[in-house]
Amino acid sequence: MMVGLSTSAMSHDRDISLDNDTEAPELPCTICEGQHPPNPRLCGNCQSWNDLSHLRICDEPSYLKLDAYRFTNRGSQGPRGVHPHTFDDIAYQDLNAFKGRRDCMICQLVSDSVQHFGQQHISNGSKSAFKFGLWRPFLMRHVASTAYTNSSTLTAAPSPNPSLTGRICILPGVILTQSNGTSSFTPLVLKLVLYYRHDSYDLQHVEQWMPNPISLPNLTAWLDDCRHNHGDECNDLLMPMVAPPGLRLIDTQLNRIVDWTTPNADYVALSYCWAAATPETTSPTPADDLQLQLDNIDQLSRDHGLDISRLPPVLADAIQLCRDLGKRYLWVDRLCIIQDDAKSKHSQITAMDRIYHMADFTIVALSSKPGLPGVSSRPKDTSPEALYGLWDGPFESSIGLAYGPAADRAIRGSRWDTRGWTFQERKLSRRLVFVDDQRAYFSCYQGARWEHDTRVGADTVHDSSTSGLQVEPSFVAYACCAIPYSMRELSFRSDILNAFAGVGNVLSSRMETEMLFGIPERYLLQGLLWRSDDFAVGRDETLGIPSWSWASWDGIVDYGPGFRATFGLRGEGGGRAGTPNLYGPGLRYFRGYYPSDVGNLVTFWYSDKKQVRRVVEDKTWFGLDYMTEEEFWDYLDEEWVRGDRLAERGEWETRAHSWRGCWHNPWKARRYEGVSDEARGKGERIPGSLVFTTTCASLWLHPAKQTLFNTPATAVCFDMMTSAPKPDTNIDKLPFVGRTMLMEKQWAEQIFDDPSRAYRIVVIGAGVAWDVRSYGQPGWKDFAPGAPWGLCVLITKEIDGVLYRLASGVVDLIAWTDLRPSWESVVLG
Repeated sequence: MMVGLSTSAMSHDRDISLDNDTEAPELPCTICEGQHPPNPRLCGNCQSWNDLSHLRICDEPSYLKLDAYRFTNRGSQGPRGVHPHTFDDIAYQDLNAFKGRRDCMICQLVSDSVQHFGQQHISNGSKSAFKFGLWRPFLMRHVASTAYTNSSTLTAAPSPNPSLTGRICILPGVILTQSNGTSSFTPLVLKLVLYYRHDSYDLQHVEQWMPNPISLPNLTAWLDDCRHNHGDECNDLLMPMVAPPGLRLIDTQLNRIVDWTTPNADYVALSYCWAAATPETTSPTPADDLQLQLDNIDQLSRDHGLDISRLPPVLADAIQLCRDLGKRYLWVDRLCIIQDDAKSKHSQITAMDRIYHMADFTIVALSSKPGLPGVSSRPKDTSPEALYGLWDGPFESSIGLAYGPAADRAIRGSRWDTRGWTFQERKLSRRLVFVDDQRAYFSCYQGARWEHDTRVGADTVHDSSTSGLQVEPSFVAYACCAIPYSMRELSFRSDILNAFAGVGNVLSSRMETEMLFGIPERYLLQGLLWRSDDFAVGRDETLGIPSWSWASWDGIVDYGPGFRATFGLRGEGGGRAGTPNLYGPGLRYFRGYYPSDVGNLVTFWYSDKKQVRRVVEDKTWFGLDYMTEEEFWDYLDEEWVRGDRLAERGEWETRAHSWRGCWHNPWKARRYEGVSDEARGKGERIPGSLVFTTTCASLWLHPAKQTLFNTPATAVCFDMMTSAPKPDTNIDKLPFVGRTMLMEKQWAEQIFDDPSRAYRIVVIGAGVAWDVRSYGQPGWKDFAPGAPWGLCVLITKEIDGVLYRLASGVVDLIAWTDLRPSWESVVLG
């Protein structure tokens, strides 16, 4: 079908916002049934636009089957063979053909829009000729998440005439340019508003859908709905807290900084990238870079002492949005923390969890452009790229619907979502208002919406990526925070723990445990089983972060399933694009994610600034839940030995005697819960160190020969051997003891740079391979006679009697027992 388009002044002045959603009834097709004469406002090619049912359903067989993703910012994702047609198959016409249909409102609007876009975007202002072809129309419907819904709710727009019904239509097309015999295709998308006299037929008016200011009624409705109808989940604090001492706020009515002295405060917080509020000039003047300092605090605390014109656009716009929403007080780090007062600055930074969590809501600046586009003081972008650019949401060509962009996708694509400090601001805020280049989004603990989704109430779609910390306290909940946080960027590597402290404080309170350098004390064993298969480097040792914490290494951290396997490469769904879903041979199914994955074999002691104290850690032994110390031994001595809860695992048929014969088993480990006086004394001199008694052995490492057939060349794992391999040594003849996790090759070659060097291997817990089948590749059972069991170990280097973590791995029970490793009290710094 070739559509044409009509005149109609572009609605620069008319407020085309979406106020309601109405059902498009299934009406008889007035065109097919001949119920009405042709529309005189449409040419013969465009008569189908007179009836939405005909346009969308009756004409559907005539539309080309194209890859709809070609018209979106998502790129081409359609499966091969499903979309047989290409841009070459579209019927192209010279723009004069559209211009010639002067009485057709569709053709005229298409002509004006394409001419505007083509000359400015395609040919950069030149008069080069081009042709244009249209694909098919899509009716707009709202969607609040990436999941489609099945209802036929269409998005309506307010009409300039109360008797008309407005419908939003997304119309993809292609510009064809030819040069030296070569054709070039540029997809673009027209956004139209169609006004019908009878809901879905008798078209009366067409205009371009222009970006409008942020809908304050929508934002107000969403915020009120959350406050009044979402109950404790969104309105109660996750933990008891009061406003921190020294809290300052911006009074948006009097343009001043005020000291807040009451325990509770009704305010809004701003979250943004600091760089977005920093002048681009190489030598900014004080007037260009206003922030709260000791020398201007008196001036800024006076009525109207805060000159809004001197503020970066994002701060000025946030103040304006608060005024528009009737919120008097705003917190912004730049103006509410004294930047050159180290003591005050530290106290406020450590209170970030309270500041963001107690805020009524948080404004988030996602835009790549200055300020907050759409705020009353800053119009949205109306450039050709913005008006006619590719669509942000998906199309469903089989039913002719276009969906609005999902909030989570817009957030993930922003620079803001890559920064380390914004992680806790997102997780801790109970309500968030996101503003990007073209629209606003709302999110709370119960779901997410976008600016043109006007619904409120129970139909909100849950979005786990914006749901904060409303989860049951567990190691899994902790890992769901630590892993994505480690993927973020920090301007200063020394901020690694500071930027996580707010989330850590909430997790610590809900788990009823202390945080030890970013790891919950209650789940210390699992917390030690982190790994990084990206290139990683050690952080500055002057920071005092011990090597056993993931915070001591600069790299992406992983713990287990759902993200990436604990001992192998991350899967396609949890890491960077294109990384295969592979694991180190033999270690594919070892993990430390759930209590049922591990068993405690070591009693840890922790050196704080006062003493070496015993770690308060829950115990587990491949059970479903953590246990107290007493429950742990009752479980081992009675239920696990006699009943053998693991016997139901079929092919394994392992009994407790597999562990009874192991050199390092839980019953023997019980005799070594204490530590030697020498180790305790050494640990006292190294705050943050772990002291424990365990079995240790010196082993040599050699790159594993057996690897999966498609293991990437950038990854490597190491076999642990009882002697240093010589040039003429047949590696296959050396006894296998264990294997390290799969590691990034360049990083591994740096830390294991001497093949003649022995490394200290220390046991920290027990592990189990949950599936020992090899699927045609080497499995754990092919290497380890003690399968499915293994001992989780750390590979360390020793400096002046103190061990420092390099990697983690697994050793075989029987091979470890054959070594008769010594029981030693060690200090892990």
